[in-house]
Amino acid sequence: MYEMWAEHDPAVSPPAVVWHVVAKDDATASLCGRFLEPSQRVVPPTDGTGPALPDRYCDPCLVTVREAMAATDG
Repeated sequence: MYEMWAEHDPAVSPPAVVWHVVAKDDATASLCGRFLEPSQRVVPPTDGTGPALPDRYCDPCLVTVREAMAATDG
């Protein structure tokens, strides 16, 4: 089982959030291999309050998910 993990993306300006895919049983590294620091995690508010930062998804993580899904479909 996997979940999405958001963190601030220091490579872009203005500030944005990047979403990685992590395994629920080991959230220390994303599927792209990036080490994720729990203190850097961004938890967007679910009630619509707070600033809405632009966000994007980690392409290498999503490629890994796509490949895994394609392998199970065949």
